Amino acid sequence: MSEKHTSSKVGVNAAFLMEIKDDHHQLRQMLIHLRCQVENPNILGHHYQAFVDELYGLCDQLAFHFALEEAYGYFDDALESTPHLHEQSSRLRNQHSQLFVAARDLADHAAKRRKPNSIELMHIVSEFRRFDIALKAHESAEQELIMAALTQDVGVGD
Repeated sequence: MSEKHTSSKVGVNAAFLMEIKDDHHQLRQMLIHLRCQVENPNILGHHYQAFVDELYGLCDQLAFHFALEEAYGYFDDALESTPHLHEQSSRLRNQHSQLFVAARDLADHAAKRRKPNSIELMHIVSEFRRFDIALKAHESAEQELIMAALTQDVGVGD
């Protein structure tokens, strides 16, 4: 009696991997720079318009980042072999629009304040930090999902 094995493989285009890598690098650099700026609100107040411009740049980068993830569905193939992860995948995809709206609202709110006083500036800094925490949690959950799908697909532990 012969056993029939079915295996799902994750196929990823090399050009797509390079695009994802470049996108992640760009997003990471933007976030690092924004985090540095909010660490010192006194200095931030002197470079406020540049900060606002970078927040809008972050919105553009997030739109691109989320579009890449959704258009290429880079973990869809892995999820085919692990359907129990589909609900988590859907929840994470739904967070894309929420995170984008939060970033856009933050940029719009910051832009309305031409020269914010210290209380307004601290409020904007707090908004950025809340957004940053939410984005970090989202990206971490996506990585965990991808690793869970790939690990189960490969059959680690068999």
